[in-house]
Amino acid sequence: MNKYTVLKWEKLLLWLIPPILRKKTHLDWLNVLLTPLHTIYEETLYKMQHTGQVIYLEKILNDAYNPTKNYNPNLSTEQKRLEELIYIDESVRPTIQYVYLHKEYYEPRIKLPDGTLVDGPLMIPQLKIFTHAEYKNRNNKPVYLAHRKDYTTIAYANFRVFIPENLIANKTIVVQPNKDGTVQKTEPIKVANMEFHNLLNFYKLAGKSYETYSYSPED
Repeated sequence: MNKYTVLKWEKLLLWLIPPILRKKTHLDWLNVLLTPLHTIYEETLYKMQHTGQVIYLEKILNDAYNPTKNYNPNLSTEQKRLEELIYIDESVRPTIQYVYLHKEYYEPRIKLPDGTLVDGPLMIPQLKIFTHAEYKNRNNKPVYLAHRKDYTTIAYANFRVFIPENLIANKTIVVQPNKDGTVQKTEPIKVANMEFHNLLNFYKLAGKSYETYSYSPED
């Protein structure tokens, strides 16, 4: 934390009290009255200094639910797992199967003397404006970079939050178990702590979605 944002509240309060009123009882009483302002200042400063970046999200989650661990943003994913830290990773999505990088445009087909139809001369595509009826012609439609089979109705999360098993075992983070009472490591888990979701929703970028998983350092 920047030294210019750290206030020594007791010393500041002492400076503001006239010398004739500087008594311990009076100082303690005013210090109690100043505590709410001190708390609001620290909470607001903490929120202002943390953004939706991954390292800040990880730090916020570890500060809230894993305070005994010393979070280091320079650690690799493997090191974070060994240290049993809460960390964030990218979501797994299916890869595109087909990519169309090129399409050749030809002049209208030519009918040879024997009746065979062949493509006309190769031409450079030009910007054209089509009417609604003309756009129905498949030759006038634009080129797509992905096959329609690559699209799916499944909504994939933008990132994944990994929680060490020890935080789930000691009930620091409460999850909803499966019907058989177990918590799967390969499937997303449902965190029951509303504070957990409120914390992530406050700091993450708007529109970003997430899934939560549990892990063991031995895996």
